[in-house]
Amino acid sequence: MSDHDHSHSHGPNDHSHSHGPGADDHAHSHSHGPDGGEHHHHSTPPEPAPESPFEDSSTQALSDALKSSFVVVRVVMAGLIVLFFASGIFTVGPQEVAIKLLFGAPTGTGEAALLKPGLHWSFPYPVNEIVKVPKDKVHTIVSSVGWYPVTREQELAGQEPPAGGTLNPASDGYTLTSDGNIMHVKATVRYTISDPVRYEFEFAAVSNLVQNALNNALHHASAQFTVDKATRQDIAGFKEKLMSRVQALVAAQGLGIEFDPRGSDVIAIPPRQVKAAFDAVLEAENDKRKTINTAQGEANTTLTKAQAEADSIRNSGRADATRIVQSAEADANYFLARLPEFQRDPKLFRERRLAETMATVLANAQEKYFLVERADGTPRELRVLLNREPIKPVAPKQP
Repeated sequence: MSDHDHSHSHGPNDHSHSHGPGADDHAHSHSHGPDGGEHHHHSTPPEPAPESPFEDSSTQALSDALKSSFVVVRVVMAGLIVLFFASGIFTVGPQEVAIKLLFGAPTGTGEAALLKPGLHWSFPYPVNEIVKVPKDKVHTIVSSVGWYPVTREQELAGQEPPAGGTLNPASDGYTLTSDGNIMHVKATVRYTISDPVRYEFEFAAVSNLVQNALNNALHHASAQFTVDKATRQDIAGFKEKLMSRVQALVAAQGLGIEFDPRGSDVIAIPPRQVKAAFDAVLEAENDKRKTINTAQGEANTTLTKAQAEADSIRNSGRADATRIVQSAEADANYFLARLPEFQRDPKLFRERRLAETMATVLANAQEKYFLVERADGTPRELRVLLNREPIKPVAPKQP
């Protein structure tokens, strides 16, 4: 086929065609004016050269590397997903309960909002958040606003800091009593959590509120007792008054806690600077109490002994009275029974009674002495010679 060269010029729209020496080669050039005519350029691409073996192996290696990378990415993504869900596994301890929050709000109310001890799962933060509350743990609050300063080391060692010459209000705590005295008071209370949701979310720090209530009760109770009653005479009453005040304040605020009645402790002592004077008063009161108790014991013993003697005398008198009355009644009955005999012959009755009496007397006598009456009827005198018991000789004392 012959070569063709074309060149066209059309005013505003020019077209230029050029055909090379090849039969299939065409070159077209079109020029269009500003009237928006179309512009076409047609060129037959050259045939690609055959790829070399080196380029094939490189492409294959790149393809294999990309496939391996995609597998690693998939594995990593799957591991991240598993790790994401596994991070939501948590454990609630044996003395704890947990509260699950969904975007900051509890997922239930009352007991339904509490997760019991054991293994649980939730979405990780920020979807879910787990708040653990030590429900069964015993919390201890100590009020030392009325106590003198003691370091932790001294408290553990059981040592007392020196009292000093005078009480320093800037460092020594104390309370005022109803009789105008002062004393040192330290109180301890223990509590457990009864309402974890209220305890955790409705108050910033329940322990601080309990501390304030305990400090208030300490001063309130001290103002209603004298120093002697609070420190010695009515310690149990002072403690009961203080604990009642604490419980009333806590109940009014509804802190969601319960006090342990066996875990409370109250210590009240007079100022250490005048401890010797209080000890002397206590010793005098102990001596007084001891003397009174001894006197009461002796009085009780004497009264018991006198009562026993009085009972014995009364019983003896009653027995004698009964015996005499019975004997008199027996004699009266006897004489009344023989009254007819006496009335018939009084002389004979007397002689018979004399004979009966003498028979009884003579029958029981071991020795009998007869005094014969004188002819003139005068009585005889009877004289008996009696000798004293001989004096026993006294043995001489041993040197």
